[in-house]
Amino acid sequence: MGMGGNRVSRKSWLVTFVLLAPLQGVAQEKGGALAAPRLTPGGWSYTGEKGPAHWGSIREEFTLCGVGRRQSPIDINRVTPAHEPLLNIHYHTTTTALLREPYRLMLEYDPGSYLKIRGQRYRLVSFDFHTPGEHSFQGSRPDMEIHLHHLGPQGEPLILSIPLVGGHRHNVTLGRILENLPPVDGRVYNRRAGINVLFLLPRDRSYYTYEGSETRPPCQENIQWVVFKNPVRVSWEDIQRIHAVVGDNNRPIQPRNGRVVWADEP
Repeated sequence: MGMGGNRVSRKSWLVTFVLLAPLQGVAQEKGGALAAPRLTPGGWSYTGEKGPAHWGSIREEFTLCGVGRRQSPIDINRVTPAHEPLLNIHYHTTTTALLREPYRLMLEYDPGSYLKIRGQRYRLVSFDFHTPGEHSFQGSRPDMEIHLHHLGPQGEPLILSIPLVGGHRHNVTLGRILENLPPVDGRVYNRRAGINVLFLLPRDRSYYTYEGSETRPPCQENIQWVVFKNPVRVSWEDIQRIHAVVGDNNRPIQPRNGRVVWADEP
């Protein structure tokens, strides 16, 4: 299985994952210290008594987090080859509209961008960041993961996942996002700064797909996941700065419970 940015060996993938360990203590971003996330009453966290192991009991609407049988993320190891169709991607430049809240940095996408798969069109509505990555590949997580959230004509959810690994390659799109970071629990809207997520995608668009859930409460199921096989290499500095904003916001690996992971290969 190719894990490159655009091709990275399994060994180098694991090395970059191990090197992420020093980032766990990162608490600085350009311009000042990172404030601790402020949780609302009934809120949830990634650690402690309100962490992932307890999400299902915090609120009634979070029940699936504890009892769901098709939860995400998962470890991608045993896959079933299939003649999956190519992704037909039509992403355009969007106005920079960033939302920052506890454990989350999200860009809200202007209407008009979409992807098509199996003849179905899904509009891109937003994307956000997870450090380290949430899905693992034969036990190894990427250094960061971007989730592109889409909706079909009837509101059918699809999430396209981009794994990223640290290196020395500057990404202009990621840099532009970092130049427009909102204050804590705030928003930034900059119509003069355009962003196109197309330039964060890997050149090799091969992927895995499976049925799963949101990776944060309320852990809604029946979500189609499309996970790129090959990571994008970006700079360590950029990963550190994203991590300073969102913290450790990766949910633990969930049981597969017999689900099939399809791979778009013969």
